Amino acid sequence: MPQEQTVKPTQGDEMIRPSGLQPVFPEEARCPEIASPFGSHTRYDGSPRPGFQFGGYHGGIDVSLAEGTLLLALAAGTVAAKGEGGQLEGIYLWLRHSPQDTGLTYWVFSKYQHLESHSELAIGAKVVAGQVVARSGKTGTVGGHYRSAGYPHLHLTTRKNPNGEYQIMDSGQLAAEAPLFDPLVIYHEASLKSAGAPRREKTVAIPYATPDGQLWPKGTRVVWPVACRPR
Repeated sequence: MPQEQTVKPTQGDEMIRPSGLQPVFPEEARCPEIASPFGSHTRYDGSPRPGFQFGGYHGGIDVSLAEGTLLLALAAGTVAAKGEGGQLEGIYLWLRHSPQDTGLTYWVFSKYQHLESHSELAIGAKVVAGQVVARSGKTGTVGGHYRSAGYPHLHLTTRKNPNGEYQIMDSGQLAAEAPLFDPLVIYHEASLKSAGAPRREKTVAIPYATPDGQLWPKGTRVVWPVACRPR
């Protein structure tokens, strides 16, 4: 099985290594794809990332989207926190997913950033896989590199820990022993469990939800955070 990145604390920051996983999106549907992968040194437009954050590596995945695009819970879980940060963060939403929710052996925390507006869901609310949880936007991207136009997209961060314990700091960061990891690892490990046999390929078949709420493949516990439209 491909190994996710190693995350080590260094001077209050984290160093990130890419997982090496490559997504394979379904032929029968059109899915918004990754514009800047986990661990990338560059933004979607090819420009270098600033070195002051994560050593210049990307701490999540970016999916370019029109403002107002519906964003989906990547698995069942609960709303852990929501708020608004500054540049590079914008309006955000944290979801917390138990091993029972995902079928994985650890707790997952997923953070949706640059939202158009605050999620209408209350903290503590339960969600199901594929449920609409927010809308994409460009908050936290206007000014700086992207200037006045900003960059509408979803930045998805995932962290994991063994017990689900956490605290959200005023900055919007997760205060827990919960290292960053490539969101693609979730889909890869979930597919291995459903297949019941080890695989070493670095490609990941992406499960998804359609706009009418159907999940594919049937029985999947995890889905892409944006709906895929049938071709």
